[in-house]
Amino acid sequence: MDKINFKEKKILVTGGNGYLGSKIIDRLISLNATVFSIDIDHNINNPNISSFNVNLLDQNKLNEAISEINPSIIFHLAALLDRSRDFFEVDKLIEVNFKGTINLLNSLQSCNYENFIFSSTSEVYEVKSGNNTLLVEDDSIVPNSPYSLSKYCAEKAIEVYSKTYSKNFTILRLFNFFGLEMSEDFFLTELINKLLNDKDFDMTLGEQRRDYLNINDVIDGMLLATNKKAFNKIFNLCSGKGNKIKDIALYLHNNINSKSKINFGALPYRKNEVWEMVGNNRKIRMELGFSPNLELDNIFKINK
Repeated sequence: MDKINFKEKKILVTGGNGYLGSKIIDRLISLNATVFSIDIDHNINNPNISSFNVNLLDQNKLNEAISEINPSIIFHLAALLDRSRDFFEVDKLIEVNFKGTINLLNSLQSCNYENFIFSSTSEVYEVKSGNNTLLVEDDSIVPNSPYSLSKYCAEKAIEVYSKTYSKNFTILRLFNFFGLEMSEDFFLTELINKLLNDKDFDMTLGEQRRDYLNINDVIDGMLLATNKKAFNKIFNLCSGKGNKIKDIALYLHNNINSKSKINFGALPYRKNEVWEMVGNNRKIRMELGFSPNLELDNIFKINK
């Protein structure tokens, strides 16, 4: 695998104020890259990057920012996140995640960038149950929520645009991941905070199987996508191993040595619950050299 010298690169991260965006920015800074961020929220308070407060739906301001940045590599992470199964927010999701992506691509048309890397989601796949089936990149696509529908629409827009204008892209379908300082909107963060404070926690029976990586391994995988071998391809970014949510909760409870009680079955499952979401990572391992640490102590590291 060719080693990328990030010191020579101007790298744009959209959604730089988000958790994933902030983590990849930190890593890129440590690699001496010249980093730019575009985010709808307030500018990032980091003297090591140039931050632009721009809404991806504002084409004129977006054009101005891209013209000033002229990036070598783009990590497009900005998105509206809503994994509910109802369609009340579908218009907004399509507008931000699909139309915003098209606007960004249009603004980049005159740039001679190396690669456009898009963070998609494992939820675009048709849901499979039983037999410990691992999802692979060429499996059937059946988005299971308005959010995953909007991300898949963005995937197809990127593919068509890139073919039309002879640009490079890489699509990364992210599965679950965990890291310190994640929002309490995420299940594991809420659970860990309750366990650390010896407070009881209500949850479902936890029979769902999920595929988790530590955030550091996710960033490793994303940086591998800057290599030429990743160009114009789709990769699962996952561990390749599934664990029941119940087993993860019990592992964390024991590891933290919490005095709290986890009330399994206190909450109902979501409507149209996805029972298995576990990916096959053979493609990214074989083609890009991805090598995550799959020890539970590493994936669910709760101490710095």
